[in-house]
Amino acid sequence: LSRIGDVHNAYKYGNFALDIMRRMHAREKYCRIYPILFSSVFLRSNRMHSCLDTVLEAHREGLKAGDVSYATLCAVLYCFIAFRCKKKLALVKQDLIDLGKEAKVYRQESLWNLVYPLEQAILILMGHADRPNLLDFDAIPDESSDRHNMTNAKLANADRLLVFLYYFQVLVAYIFDDIELAIK
Repeated sequence: LSRIGDVHNAYKYGNFALDIMRRMHAREKYCRIYPILFSSVFLRSNRMHSCLDTVLEAHREGLKAGDVSYATLCAVLYCFIAFRCKKKLALVKQDLIDLGKEAKVYRQESLWNLVYPLEQAILILMGHADRPNLLDFDAIPDESSDRHNMTNAKLANADRLLVFLYYFQVLVAYIFDDIELAIK
């Protein structure tokens, strides 16, 4: 329903689904349902700040249930929402570090790679890069980060990573009033 623009009814059905999950005490399923509902419905109908704690709770419940892939997806979504909520950049960066360590422990690096464009954007906005260019990842102080650049993402056909790279590239370029970079 949300895809065809009926956000009101999508919101009602989403809340209905959450109510059923709560009544059935299906907390272990939160990490599978919340990313879908929040990314497609609730972020369009609720204030983003109200979504932060719920998505982080879904991440924790997923870890408890052993569903580490979806728990990591919730962590990725949490970081994107936190950034868009105008949470302090240093706090979002710390969340990225902490949640990234968890992703590494649970061997979810391939899914966690989706936050590297966000991390690059945060570091640029905090003044840790010479120029606002996401495509070279010069602000990320990780020797392995060169594998996350645009060329390698294209070669690997990593469409989601490319979407996030382009999104944050345009966002940072807009903030720095660099229209030529935004057009690339």
